[in-house]
Amino acid sequence: MTTGLFHQHLLDGLAPMGPTPLLWRSLNQWCELLRAGELEAVLLASVCPAPLEGMAWLPLGSWVLLLACRLNGLDSAAAPSPRTFRFLAPPLAAAPGLHHALQEQQLAPITSLDAVAATDWMAELQRGDGLLPVPPSLLQSSPWRQAALTAVWPWEPLVESLWLLVPKEFASTEAVLAVAVRLRERIEAAPGPAGGGSICSTRNVGEPVPGPS
Repeated sequence: MTTGLFHQHLLDGLAPMGPTPLLWRSLNQWCELLRAGELEAVLLASVCPAPLEGMAWLPLGSWVLLLACRLNGLDSAAAPSPRTFRFLAPPLAAAPGLHHALQEQQLAPITSLDAVAATDWMAELQRGDGLLPVPPSLLQSSPWRQAALTAVWPWEPLVESLWLLVPKEFASTEAVLAVAVRLRERIEAAPGPAGGGSICSTRNVGEPVPGPS
C-alpha cells in the first residue's frame, strides 16, 4: 500500500510500505502498478472516482482541508496582501480534483511542486506567499508541527474525499476490508479544524484556526 505525501501520516503504523518509491503519480500510473501486482491497494483522494476496468473504489470518508501558510515569511514584518497569495499543490496529473477545487476559488494562481519531501514544501512556504491545502491532522504530525505554520480557512470550503483503490478480486478479502475499516476510523478520528471530527462548518474568510500547540 502506498500514497502521496500528504496522506502518508494516515498509513504510519498501519501497513508496511513496500519498495515502491514515494512519488506523485497519475491515476493511470497507479493502476498500472496495481495490475502488475506491485501494489495491493492505493490510498487516493478523488472528488469523483472514475470507473476503471478491473478496479474497485472503497470509500473511506472525507475531511475538510485548511490552508497552511507562513503569514510573515522570513523577511516581512507584516502579512502580504491576499492578492499576492498563490496556492501550492502537487502536479496536475497527480491531483486533478484538488486543482479543480482550487481553480474554483478564483482568487490565487496555482504553483505545482514535484517535490515529495516535507522539507521542500516547507521551504516553499517560508517565502510567505504560499497557501498549501492540507488536512488538519497533517499539521499535528512531525515535522509539520515544528514548522510554526498558520492554518486559515479557504475562501470556499475544500473537502477531500478519500478512497482505497484495489483490484476487484481483492476488494472483498479480509485483509483489504480490515485495512479499509482502520483507515475509516483514522479519518473519522482525525483532528478537525476546531478540534472535532473530520468534517465541520466553515468560519469567516481568512479567520485563523488555532494551530497545534
